[in-house]
Amino acid sequence: MGRTSALFGQLLWRLAIAAVVVLGGRHLILTAEAGVAGVSRLLLAMLCFVVAACISAPAVSRLVAELFGDLCSRGGFSDVARPRYRVAADKRARGRYAEAMAELEKISREHPQELRSYVEMIEIAFLELDDQEQGRQVYRRGKMALRNKKDLRELVIAYQKCCALLAQEGERS
Repeated sequence: MGRTSALFGQLLWRLAIAAVVVLGGRHLILTAEAGVAGVSRLLLAMLCFVVAACISAPAVSRLVAELFGDLCSRGGFSDVARPRYRVAADKRARGRYAEAMAELEKISREHPQELRSYVEMIEIAFLELDDQEQGRQVYRRGKMALRNKKDLRELVIAYQKCCALLAQEGERS
């Protein structure tokens, strides 16, 4: 909460400066002459109001983002970091399967309850690297690490699909 209180302090400081600028603009409006002669003072007063808004807007937006920004993300107010699969996906798409496996291994060590890393490693091992033993090892590790029954079922299904695809390819050969 220290960060939020610092943002409040910054907001108050900016609002104080903006209030002075607004009072200057108000003074310009009240002292403006009628007709065309007072147009320049009125335009200057409008400029004061715009400047006041520009002074206070960054602090207000940072405070709002700090207080409510996490509500728009997937995890709500959770501080749990989500694993990043983009690097592994990019390496896999470029045919750099060993590097993709290394990235996914890293993710599975950091987030052992994440199903996706195991499924992707099984797919790469079976379908891209043609390494059934590595695929079985990943499958066994995933079965031991995953606690969610639904995730376990999905891991089994992914493993079985890869085995079935290999069996089909073997029959064609």
